[in-house]
Amino acid sequence: MTASSPSQRWQPLPASSLLAALAEDEDIEDVVALSAADVPQWVQRLSIPTGWQSLDLPDNPEPPLARIAVQGSLGDGEWEAADTISVFGYTGWPVFYEVVHNADGMLRGLNATHIVFKALPVPSIQLTAAVRGSGTATIRGRRVWIQQSTYVAGSEQPHASRLIVHSLLVDTASRARLSADVAELSDTVYQGFVAALINEDGTP
Repeated sequence: MTASSPSQRWQPLPASSLLAALAEDEDIEDVVALSAADVPQWVQRLSIPTGWQSLDLPDNPEPPLARIAVQGSLGDGEWEAADTISVFGYTGWPVFYEVVHNADGMLRGLNATHIVFKALPVPSIQLTAAVRGSGTATIRGRRVWIQQSTYVAGSEQPHASRLIVHSLLVDTASRARLSADVAELSDTVYQGFVAALINEDGTP
């Protein structure tokens, strides 16, 4: 496994159980992953902490990714921590209950323990929500702390609604040492989303 491709052990998690809920919602249409050219500029400009490196995305990654960054090579293509972002566009908007109910679905699906869930404050803009869940799970024989932040911004314009899923995976043995990096990555995406909401056209 080369340094430019994700390790099988750190293969990206399913984007979000909310994505499946959107696809099943009769009032929501055209749910697709955004191509690199269509990913919002603010996402493309996001920085990563010193010591992390962005990996080249494979062709047609599954689940779709806009970014993957890693830290702490363990050799043989494995890493202490990984960070991924996926961006989807659709027409319509989910109700807040669907966002909250599905936000920790990935963690529950992995039988994670010590799950913590919270809503993140966002500007009082209609059809907008941000939630974050975290927990610890065993993935391919390895104990991993996982955090998944879900950002939703609805729009009345066709295919202008957005679902942004930001996932962090950290080897539990490295979590304390990488806590500052985790906070920086989390804050950078959250603040970028909030800033995009209040820009001139309100489009994230």
